[in-house]
Amino acid sequence: MADVFRIADILIAHALRAHPGEIGIIAYYGSHAKGTASPTSDLDLFYIPDEGKARSLCTQFIIDGLPYDFWPVSWRLAHDIANGSSHRPWAVSASLIADARVLYHRSQQDLERFTGLQTRIVELTRPESRKLMVGKGLEEFKNTLFWLGQMRHALADGDDPGMRWAGNQLVNSALNCLALVNQTYFTKGWGANLDQALAMAIKPDGLGQMVRGLIAAQDPGFMLEQAERLAQEVRVSLGAASRSVAEPVSVQEVFEDSYFYYFEYKNKVLSACERGDVVAAVYAAYDLQQDMSMFTYKAAHGVEPTDFHLLGEYSGPYEKAGFPDLLGPASRGDLVELAQRVRGFDEKVREWFERYAIPLNILESEEELGQFLERREPASERDSSLRSE
Repeated sequence: MADVFRIADILIAHALRAHPGEIGIIAYYGSHAKGTASPTSDLDLFYIPDEGKARSLCTQFIIDGLPYDFWPVSWRLAHDIANGSSHRPWAVSASLIADARVLYHRSQQDLERFTGLQTRIVELTRPESRKLMVGKGLEEFKNTLFWLGQMRHALADGDDPGMRWAGNQLVNSALNCLALVNQTYFTKGWGANLDQALAMAIKPDGLGQMVRGLIAAQDPGFMLEQAERLAQEVRVSLGAASRSVAEPVSVQEVFEDSYFYYFEYKNKVLSACERGDVVAAVYAAYDLQQDMSMFTYKAAHGVEPTDFHLLGEYSGPYEKAGFPDLLGPASRGDLVELAQRVRGFDEKVREWFERYAIPLNILESEEELGQFLERREPASERDSSLRSE
């Protein structure tokens, strides 16, 4: 049987001869990199070329019954993977960079650039990066819901292969959500490594049962039930993770310089109501209530809701503070009632800001604008400006 690293040497020699000076890194990953290879383990290699260079090197072949994959990873993709920002799931792609072993580097600068990416992955597994990674987990959940939607469409169309593929992708995304909030990644794909996924601390009860039930189910209806349950349970886990990274924040910090927004959208709603434009009025009213709900929740709980959260999940502080419901009359198209409530909303905002000593920044003249800007300029910057004159 051929020596896999002898094959790697041949690939490297060819690459450097065919594309001199164009390749920054050549590395390998997988079981050989982790020291868990068996005699039947393949060798996965990648190279990082300069932008747009050495594309012809990408090749796949088989020798002595073992497959070899030699493929390009751009510096941009490597950077995105290391920062959990790639379209490739963090759970299965982070190991590509983190556990890789470098066989060739063009320069010390290239090597340091690559090892810097490995260091970045380590940083994202540490406590100080928890809030960032939880945010990435919430963002990933959009993909989970996308694949759930694809499963529903496939079931409606009687597309069994499409149903199963979407189910596989849903599991992939759901586990990626959990890996992100757990600040961990898998050393190999979850299909051959489910035990590692099930060892995560933050996960739904019965995760393994749901995954196996979804993947191995014969009845498409049961598959969808498992997918719905998995998505919902993962969402609960993500919601708890989101609340766990709350940080105290003052009302003043949250609402500083924000009255102009509420003033602007109040006028948009009133203008639309006056001209009888239901669509424009409803759109602006929804934005108005959602924004105030989001930031009153942040002021109360130290967590800023995102698209992951439903409005009803963070509207409590808005309602408790006594802000009027705009969605009711807006949804009914009752523009007279909506206009009345928006005026009441504006009064309540002014009262809220006054209670917490938050300036409205309502100015009367150009002279007052100049004074306003002068007051806002830090003293150190004012002094520096005077010294330079």
